[in-house]
Amino acid sequence: MKQTKYKLNQITDYINELINNQQGVGLSVAIVKDSEIICSKGFGHAQIQPLNQPIDGETLMSIQSISKNFMALSIMQLVEKNLISLDDAVVKYLPYFRTNNKQQSDTITIRHLLSHTAGFPSNLGIANMIAPNVREIFSDTPTEFQEALDYYNLTDDEIRSVQSREDVTKWFQKVELEYPVGEGWNYCTDSYVILADLFEKVTGSNWENHLRNEILTPLNMERTTSDSDKVEGDLNSARYYLGENKIETPFPKNSISAPIGYLYSSANDLGKYLAFHLNKEPIILRTDLVEEMQNPIHPVSEEWRFGSEVRSYGLAWFTDVYRGFKVVEHNGGQMAVRSLMAMVPELNLGVVVLLNFDGTAHHDICDKVIDVFIDS
Repeated sequence: MKQTKYKLNQITDYINELINNQQGVGLSVAIVKDSEIICSKGFGHAQIQPLNQPIDGETLMSIQSISKNFMALSIMQLVEKNLISLDDAVVKYLPYFRTNNKQQSDTITIRHLLSHTAGFPSNLGIANMIAPNVREIFSDTPTEFQEALDYYNLTDDEIRSVQSREDVTKWFQKVELEYPVGEGWNYCTDSYVILADLFEKVTGSNWENHLRNEILTPLNMERTTSDSDKVEGDLNSARYYLGENKIETPFPKNSISAPIGYLYSSANDLGKYLAFHLNKEPIILRTDLVEEMQNPIHPVSEEWRFGSEVRSYGLAWFTDVYRGFKVVEHNGGQMAVRSLMAMVPELNLGVVVLLNFDGTAHHDICDKVIDVFIDS
């Protein structure tokens, strides 16, 4: 007990020094050790306008691409029920799915979508550009919104026409694959909307209802939701501040694209989620399927802070090696939102860091936590 307290004091001192340098904004952290959340707390402020509001372990925060893990787990639950197979072609369930080369896209499987190995480019943009406040996001100059459209090769009418997840799937008919199916890796966030469309067609039910009833409730994750209105109205929820001047950014919301990055949670709730993945108890998913999510499928084409050459992607989990230990993690980010959940299975250690400001503090804190538990 004394040793654990000493470790947490080291971590707390480090975070306090870091957050003091940020002046005003905040972060929340949860640490899981041996199936128990041993730390869940906040540092700094969830909101700084009109008044400073403290942040804590229950503060509702955008988790961005960590959301993908919940979508992937939902798909794996269908696998467990024998409703689908990961190596089924997407067109088996979504006959309207195709890219500009139908012969190629007919071979894309569910596993390819989950692992970002389908051949899609990484900068499609359609899933984020249909956000209801997208024009507010690109409002710094009169031309910024149009420049964003041009960058993604989209039109205003095109994004206005997307009213459902099925519409996003059908939009992919204009996409040209960048590499043969299954033979490369591009992080294509938009593909997870297709997975949600597939989930809803297979089950005949709304994915968000399934998320609440079959994942969040059994894990007692009472502070996790896809309801942006509920989050904005919650007295303990974060706002997001960009740059040295701490300019408040538009609130991240996009209901159609919730599975790619528009869920909200707390550090404490995500700690519970990591405890499930670490323990691999079949509460909501069979142990072998939990393990399959964490197995690497393809090396990733990006540099990583650990400097290793083995960084890979599985089924909504990155895998890497840090100081000789396997790390399984997923992060997220958008306009002053930063999120990270990581596990070191050999240490039975899990770390959650959520920020309401830009930068790399989430990675720095996670590395510090791992260092402390390796070294002491």
